[in-house]
Amino acid sequence: MGFLDAACREPRAWDLTGKVLANQPISGGLWRLDLALPHEVPCAPGQFAMLHPYERTQLVFRRPYSILAAQDATMSFLYRVVGRGSSLLAGLSQGEPVACLAPLGRPFPAPDAQTPAVLLLAGGVGLPPLHAWLERYGRPGDLPCFGGRDGGDVPWPLLPPPWHVAVERLSGVPSDREVFQGLVTDLALRQLAAAAAREYLVLACGPMPLLRAAAALAAARGWPCLVSVEEHMGCGYGVCKGCVVPLRDPASPAGWRNVNTCTDGPVFAAGDLDWDRFGSRQGGGAS
Repeated sequence: MGFLDAACREPRAWDLTGKVLANQPISGGLWRLDLALPHEVPCAPGQFAMLHPYERTQLVFRRPYSILAAQDATMSFLYRVVGRGSSLLAGLSQGEPVACLAPLGRPFPAPDAQTPAVLLLAGGVGLPPLHAWLERYGRPGDLPCFGGRDGGDVPWPLLPPPWHVAVERLSGVPSDREVFQGLVTDLALRQLAAAAAREYLVLACGPMPLLRAAAALAAARGWPCLVSVEEHMGCGYGVCKGCVVPLRDPASPAGWRNVNTCTDGPVFAAGDLDWDRFGSRQGGGAS
């Protein structure tokens, strides 16, 4: 799969202490955190940071969060409050310190002259890497689609046109926004039928059912597909082995092998993942 060959990591990760600039709900279920860092930290769409609100808790491990945006010395994140770590994060006020180890992981690649139009499929907290990709690399003809539970769960300020939005339930949808009721992959199929391009590179990030559907959509058409997987990470740099995923490996006696999401991913070619072992279960995610 040639597209990932061009996806480079930043040469180093910085272990810094940032301070909260803003931390507030951006939808009924999602929060945005903006951190002021001591200096600019270059990163690429798809990379992540390990965060720790260390003055509020003695958590053993930092928590992984995809980078939504990074500009000058400000780094932003989108998260859902689902566990102890994210609950502590949501309680942070302006000026409080946060330990930040970033950037980590393998990003989505930048397009080149041979890259076809890109279909972006994001669901829930899977939005940050694809939002960052579109902001940095988006071109006319690229097709970004987001799926949420309902209108109240959708982070509308982050999804102006050309973003298309699908919701499972129509409640809470603003009167000035057009949405599709159903799965984000079904929305994508409707948009593809009217699109000018006939070949796409599919980029996807979100819960396991979305990743499986994106991989199947691309495979049925012979399109390349890259997915960013949501796995629980303890360390972020390959030591704890808590985020392994199975990759196909014809050279292995078993036909597959485990690799670390945090160092070998989180972006993988969909065709490299062993979906029989990986995709049949529900994925993890940031805490």
